[in-house]
Amino acid sequence: MVPLGIDKEKFCLQLERLEERYARLVEARSKLQQDPNDSLVLAAAERLLQTLIEECINIGNHIIAGLNLKRPDTYREVFFRLREKEVLSEEVGEKLMGFASFRNRLVHLYWRVEQEEVLSKLGEIEFTKEFAEEVYSYLKTQKLL
Repeated sequence: MVPLGIDKEKFCLQLERLEERYARLVEARSKLQQDPNDSLVLAAAERLLQTLIEECINIGNHIIAGLNLKRPDTYREVFFRLREKEVLSEEVGEKLMGFASFRNRLVHLYWRVEQEEVLSKLGEIEFTKEFAEEVYSYLKTQKLL
């Protein structure tokens, strides 16, 4: 049985890790804009994208457990549950569900991820700031933090 409630210390640590990964991705994006063929930076960006998405998933799972919501069966469903509970907006929930699928492709190599797609995803990472703001705001409003 999972205890109800949000572990504030864990939640803050998760947000810090999310911010750290975001900052590293901004740096990688900048380097790739200067040299889009830098394979080492591109590989690092892929891994950072994966861990950025996984941090969002971890935060989402923490909130789901803390609110005693139905456990998700997939990573996409984590964000569906949060959207359903109105922790997340439709827009941010949809973007995260798309990124969860992208994460699966990166990890499981379902098919090749093209360089252009990685560069495109790097241009969309700002939504993770919106994600952090929305979950923090929800938890503050519900007096869970």
